[in-house]
Amino acid sequence: MDIDPQQLREQAIAVLDNNWNGRFTKPAPSLYPHQWNWDAGFIAIGNAHHNLERAMADLRHLFSGQWANGMLPQIVFGDDPNARYFPGPDFWQGHRSAHAPQRPATSGISMPPVHGFVLWRLYELAADKSAARAFLKEMYPKVMALHRYLYTYRDPHEEGLVYIRHPWEGGTDNSPIWDAALARMAIDPDALPPYERKDLQNPKAAAHRPTQQDYDRYVYLVDLFRKCDYEDDAIFKACPFLIQDPLFNGVLSWSNEALIQIGSLLGEDIAEPLQWHELTIWAMNDKLWDEERGLYNAYDLYHDELIPVHTSSGLMPLCGQVPDQEQAERMLQVLESSMFGGTDQGIWLCPTYSLLAQDVDYQKYWRGPVWINLNWLLYQGLMRYDMADMAQRVKQHSLDLMARSGFYEYFDPRVDTPGEQGCGTDRFSWSAALCIDWLAEG
Repeated sequence: MDIDPQQLREQAIAVLDNNWNGRFTKPAPSLYPHQWNWDAGFIAIGNAHHNLERAMADLRHLFSGQWANGMLPQIVFGDDPNARYFPGPDFWQGHRSAHAPQRPATSGISMPPVHGFVLWRLYELAADKSAARAFLKEMYPKVMALHRYLYTYRDPHEEGLVYIRHPWEGGTDNSPIWDAALARMAIDPDALPPYERKDLQNPKAAAHRPTQQDYDRYVYLVDLFRKCDYEDDAIFKACPFLIQDPLFNGVLSWSNEALIQIGSLLGEDIAEPLQWHELTIWAMNDKLWDEERGLYNAYDLYHDELIPVHTSSGLMPLCGQVPDQEQAERMLQVLESSMFGGTDQGIWLCPTYSLLAQDVDYQKYWRGPVWINLNWLLYQGLMRYDMADMAQRVKQHSLDLMARSGFYEYFDPRVDTPGEQGCGTDRFSWSAALCIDWLAEG
């Protein structure tokens, strides 16, 4: 469809402006009233194109919640007394950890570490390189501390692969990748602490959200972490959900690379991020690469087995330049296949789950829809391997979706879908932010 770039950009900036609360940019006006970890990174990229000070303020606020051990929380809670979200600070009870800050209140898990490459992107976009360099100097040790935490506490075999311990940490809450591990968790719903979900405010969208059974398991894991006082060693021994995710580790690889660039610019010793970077790339290829399927698997550390599920997360190591060119070509073939609709004119790129799966759901959260942030990561990865034609298709599909439907949380991948294309909540900040970044390329 024909797009008016200037109009779309102005609409995207308006979304970010309206979601700014004076201290940070909310992911959405009402459904997500606090600050989310990787959301803040993507949002900062969008803001940096027209308001670098706000982009820096977002990241400063996020890192104000960083724990003393380096862990960067999934949620940094705001002070709005009317902001109702589950689970809130009273449920997380982050104060149980000796590492958590007294203020602000935070959750007790993390999210994909996008912050290294986000910082480098902000530096690239900055007109005032001196001010941007000062910001890099301020933030570099904080991001280094996050990566050091991941490699110290989330890589128990020192193999260069970081595990997540909750589906929310992967950023793809109800991805089919987690199904088998969650299903094996023997829990008694009646023994769970009482809770009331706040994500079902829109009855029309209730069927698109994770199931109640999913939520029971999410709550079970949080309760387990609380009982362990958020001590990593204790959690590792007790937690039945320990997954090495290709999306998380692919993002980690890209941010390691960015830390090497930033450290070199600042004159820092880069031996540590160099070692992380090389080891993670080697380990992902040695352990997670699936030549037959042409993508990267997740690995279940608790059950000591690969998770052979076809999701777009298996393509995301492209952004971290993990595969070699031959592997990347194989991944392109997978993307072009009917599995992800790459040659189907009736599909918007890129569905998050194989269209050939029996349980694919075009409108259910991470079980089939298109997400703008994953498309942006995929686009970056494709461009790194000179796969410009497919990269431009992913970009154009994303812009068309937003121009046609608005800045939604995610989108139905069917071109001729019955009803609304946009799903979840609207006026979603990272969709708007990454739209701005794409439009700036022309």
